Amino acid sequence: MIPWDQLPELSPGLEEMAPRFAVLKEYDPAYVEKLRGLLERGRRFARAEVYPRALELDARVKEDPRYFDWEIVKKGLPLRMLSLGVPEPAGGEGHLTTGMALLIEELCAGCAGIALIFGAHALGFSAVGLAMDMEILDRFLAPIVDKEKRGEPHLFALDITEPSAGSDVEDAEGLAKARLTLQAKKVSGGYLLNGRKCFISNGSVAHCHFVTAAVDKLRPLESFTAFVVPADSPGLSIGRWERKMGQRACPAAEVIYEDVFVPEKNVLGVEGEGMYHTLTVLSASRGPVGAIATGIARGAFERAWAYAQATRRNGRRLIEEEWVQMRLADMIKDIHLARQAVMDATMYFDFFHVPRRLRQPRSRLGMKLFPRALRTWPPLHDRLDWKKLYATAQEQTSRDVTTAVRSRAVILSSLAKVAGSDLAMGTCRRAMEILGEEGPIREWGIEKCWRDAKLTQIYEGTNQLNREAMVKEVLQPGSSEFLKVGEPG
Repeated sequence: MIPWDQLPELSPGLEEMAPRFAVLKEYDPAYVEKLRGLLERGRRFARAEVYPRALELDARVKEDPRYFDWEIVKKGLPLRMLSLGVPEPAGGEGHLTTGMALLIEELCAGCAGIALIFGAHALGFSAVGLAMDMEILDRFLAPIVDKEKRGEPHLFALDITEPSAGSDVEDAEGLAKARLTLQAKKVSGGYLLNGRKCFISNGSVAHCHFVTAAVDKLRPLESFTAFVVPADSPGLSIGRWERKMGQRACPAAEVIYEDVFVPEKNVLGVEGEGMYHTLTVLSASRGPVGAIATGIARGAFERAWAYAQATRRNGRRLIEEEWVQMRLADMIKDIHLARQAVMDATMYFDFFHVPRRLRQPRSRLGMKLFPRALRTWPPLHDRLDWKKLYATAQEQTSRDVTTAVRSRAVILSSLAKVAGSDLAMGTCRRAMEILGEEGPIREWGIEKCWRDAKLTQIYEGTNQLNREAMVKEVLQPGSSEFLKVGEPG
C-alpha cells in the first residue's frame, strides 16, 4: 500500500484550480491573496491532520457511532478552523462561501467525514451571520471566536430535517404540505419547542443549534420560524446516533425537544421568517456541498493515480495503459468542471447576494462607528431597539438583492450541488475500475471515497429536489421564494 503522505497533490495552486483567479488578481489582488492564504492553510491542515486519520476514524466510528474525535477539532483551533466563516463584526475572519468552498475541497480530498465536522459547524452558524441580526450575532457567534482563542471548541449544528419531512422543509411548496413533527408554541416570554429533528450533522456534539419549527401546523409555511437554541437548554436531548455508510467521522444524530423554552430574544428575525432564512442558507451552502463532492472526487483521483503509477502488470506500469489514461482523463475533466460550477455558485452569492451589503461603504462605516465593544456595552445595548434595527437591515437587503439575483443564486447553487455530487460518484467509480479487484480493499481508501460521495447526492436537499428548484426558477424566477411576513403577496 502507498503511504498517505506519498499521495500526489494534483491541484497545486489557486490559479490552476480556477483560472478565473488569475484574471481577478488584476482587479482585486488583496481578495485573491486572502483566498490563497486560506487555501494553503487548509492544505497544510489536511496533509498534517486529515489524511493520516481518515481510515482510522472511519473504522472506529463504524464500530461505535457515538465516538467523536475532539482532538482533531482542537488541532484546527490554532488555524482558526471554527471561526473562518464567522463575520468580521463578531471577530471572525469573514470568509464567505468561495473561501469556505476552497477550504472544504482541500479537507475532503483527505477525509470528507472530518471535513464535515467543520462544514456542518459553518452551516449551523451561517444562518445567523447571513441574517445580520446583530444582537443575536454578538451573543451566539462571538463565543465561537472567543472560545477558539482559549483552545475550546464551540460547535454549531443546523437542525432542519424531521422524521417525516426531509427535503420538504427545504422547499416552500413542500413545506406547505409537509408533515411536521417539531412544533413551536407561543408562550409568555417566548416559545416552547416539542418534537424531533433527525440526521443532524454535529447534532450530538454541538454546543448550539439553529432550529426551524412551525408555530401553526395548519399554516406551516406562513408560521415557520427560526430559533437559536443552546445545547444545554432544559429539555433538549440526543436520541439515536446514526450508523452511517459514509462521512462517518462527523456524527449524525436525532435531536429531541421536550418543552424546550426559547426566549423571544433567541428568535432569528421575526416569527414566520423561517423559510426565508432556510432558503438564504441553502443558496449559500449548496455550492460548498458541490465542493465537498469535488474534494472527495479529487481524493479518489489522487489515490487512483498513485496506484496506477506504482502498479505493474504484464511488465509495465498500469498508468501506461491507454484505458487507464482515458479514465484518468475523464476524472481530471469532471473534477475541473465540478469545481468551476462551485466557483460560479459561490462567487455569485458572495458578490451579488446578501454578502454584497458587507462591502457597501455605509455598512463598513457602520461597523467602524458601531463596533462589537460598543454594541455589547450594557447601558447602550439595553436601550437599543434591536428588532427595529434588524427590520431596517432587511429592508435594505430587499432593495439591494433583487428577486432576479435570488433566483439566479438558487439555480447556480443547485447546479453546483447536483453537478458536483453526480460527477463525484462517476469519478469514484472510475477509480474503482482502475484498481479492479483491489478496489474494495479498505487500505486504498477509494471505497471510502465512494461511500462518502453518495451522501452528497442526499443532504442539502436531494438532487431531485435541486433539479426541481432549477427548473422552477428558469420557468418563473422567484417561484421558490417565500414572501416574508409583511410583504405583499
